[in-house]
Amino acid sequence: MRKKVVLYNPKAVFWTMPLALIAIGSALDPKEFEVVIVDGRLESYEKLQAELKDAICLGITVLTGAPLNDALEVSRKVKSEFQKIPIIWGGWHSSLFPEMCAKEKSVDVAVIGQGETIFRELVKNISENKSLEKIDGICFEKDGQTIKNPAPKVLNINEFPKQNYELIDVPKYYALKNQKQFDYISSQGCRFRCSFCADPAVYNRNWFGLEPERMIEELEFWWKKHRFDDLAFQDETFFTYGKRVEQIAEKILERNLKFTWFGTLRADQGRIIDEKIFELCKKSGLRKVMIGLEAGDKDTLKFIQKDIKIEDMWFTAEKLIKNKIGAIINVILGFPNESEKSIRETLRVAKEMRKMSSDFELSIFYFKPYPGNAIADLLRLQNYKFPKDLEEWAKFDYIGSSNEWIDESLKNEIENFKFYQKFAYNKSINPVRFALKQVSKKRVENNFYNLPFEKKIIETLKPSVKLS
Repeated sequence: MRKKVVLYNPKAVFWTMPLALIAIGSALDPKEFEVVIVDGRLESYEKLQAELKDAICLGITVLTGAPLNDALEVSRKVKSEFQKIPIIWGGWHSSLFPEMCAKEKSVDVAVIGQGETIFRELVKNISENKSLEKIDGICFEKDGQTIKNPAPKVLNINEFPKQNYELIDVPKYYALKNQKQFDYISSQGCRFRCSFCADPAVYNRNWFGLEPERMIEELEFWWKKHRFDDLAFQDETFFTYGKRVEQIAEKILERNLKFTWFGTLRADQGRIIDEKIFELCKKSGLRKVMIGLEAGDKDTLKFIQKDIKIEDMWFTAEKLIKNKIGAIINVILGFPNESEKSIRETLRVAKEMRKMSSDFELSIFYFKPYPGNAIADLLRLQNYKFPKDLEEWAKFDYIGSSNEWIDESLKNEIENFKFYQKFAYNKSINPVRFALKQVSKKRVENNFYNLPFEKKIIETLKPSVKLS
């Protein structure tokens, strides 16, 4: 008889499929283990309770912020009701704060880094009543001491089993997204050294991509089964190797797979990738890319070790426009001690990018200090006060406007720019939106944001007013 392993995905404000849990669940031998995924965004705690009655362990993937808050609540409830069931945390927060997670009384083991192999070994030992203490890549408490075993080397993801999406109810995610969009990870890691990013702390600047043939076989299988209209590659850097991307696009066309797709792209990658590859990608269904410009000021780019030039973005943008490919361009404002001049230059460049195409969008974020990178190390030397425990990290807000390096008057201007730029360069013929477009364009072009009454009206009426 198979033994049951329950995996829990905490509540969050996004609807991406629980890819981390699909990955570790797929790594378990289906002949030995029944894997059940309970998604807190879709299902009740009572559902989790019912599944745990005959389970051998509970695995939870943990992201900082609201998901961590839910993970804490659920872990404590479960531990109070099912004392003998080991609770295993994994994911980004566990990887970056293993000792902090292991000290939580409701958590038995915190996993560090890639979970596929580590979790498989943990489950195997639990099922055979063997000790977990010698397993690499875990952190736990023993006799009042925190034990942290070294993480194993980062493995090539081609060594892992295929992803089994039968572990989730795919159509439920279509309904939540209001579109038949399928989420997929084709690579892990990132080879770059951005000083604000925690990825190098987990993957040590390694990058591994699935072989195109294996990828397309998987995608073709799931497309035929679930008929998705859009595919979202949730990679850190999908366009790492142009040749690989070219092969993927060719195989999508060869298999006659009818869907649009989305991927992540660095500005310098876009500049050097041959234009024919973009043409091929467009033909295969590429509709949009996400680009992390981050800053429009060269000194700030140097500080954050982005290793790109502003002109990379202009060259890439021209290629995208030529091939009618949209873009989400991300910028981050308010790095430690960043000058107002630098922030305004980033906003100027972002505005010029936005003006280039109605298919370009801007996503503007405020810098939030997060461990696992050079900026965090610098801030520690300056005695910056990071959250000190899980409860404080559970309040961490990635997308809010809090930032201690930007004064309130500039922040208000940024918030107004964020609002008006969305409407200023759109091509919608909706009468309400067209009128708002004219006003917004004048405001953005002239940097005039006094008395932003349109913004207040729209924010008051949403969601009752349809703008698109």
